[in-house]
Amino acid sequence: MAFFDTHCHLQDPRFGNELDPVLARARQAGVTHMVCCGTREGDWSEVLALSRRHASVLPMLGLHPWFVREARPGWLDRLGALVKNELVGIGECGLDFALENPDRELQEAVCRSQLRLAREHNRPLSIHCRRAWERLAVLAREEGLPEAGAVVHAFSGSAEVARELQSLGLHLSFSCSLANPGNSRGAKAVTAVSDDRLLFETDAPDLLPRHLPGFKAGAPNEPANLHLVAEAAARLRGTDLHSTAAWAYKNSERIFGGLRP
Repeated sequence: MAFFDTHCHLQDPRFGNELDPVLARARQAGVTHMVCCGTREGDWSEVLALSRRHASVLPMLGLHPWFVREARPGWLDRLGALVKNELVGIGECGLDFALENPDRELQEAVCRSQLRLAREHNRPLSIHCRRAWERLAVLAREEGLPEAGAVVHAFSGSAEVARELQSLGLHLSFSCSLANPGNSRGAKAVTAVSDDRLLFETDAPDLLPRHLPGFKAGAPNEPANLHLVAEAAARLRGTDLHSTAAWAYKNSERIFGGLRP
């Protein structure tokens, strides 16, 4: 089986000097491609550098809602120039109202600008969302989505939210938390996703599979763990693992395959 990690952060310093072994383990686990998402201007160059060194790494550049207050003036112009001159997607961007004292207006303005940029250049879009589902739906309706595709990464909403977002044209990506036996919300949500909207990710080095036997405390999550998501999804959906993995791979290729040089 082949797997496609639709969201990770290989530029994260927690990988240190261990990135080559991480990529080797991913290959051994059948992970053919990894979508590496930038989160702020300071890591965009590293994401691009990784994609140039490793054909399996596909670059996305964006301003994450956690960092909107620290963005320098002109960040959008600089991002726009990179999108114009480089083969990159847009993201990670989005809305996070779970933060303490979130600047909701600023988050929405920043998110809107990246939605527009993705539409203008028809690049895939990766969206972060926590406790802001209604507003995300409003932004998606008002701004529209790129034809290339838009993904809500590490989806944590309800089955009802999953159905609404799909009706707007969004794809939903599930992380290793789906394999957590206590994740009843995720278990219901993944059954509400149609085959052609289903994606898998690790969000490495985050969202570690702490609940699983053999988990090593302190170790970062990595793309080699992606099979855990596919196995959980197949079990919860009552489907064959091979067909579930094949659907997710086909969807990933359709959205992100155009980022290959």
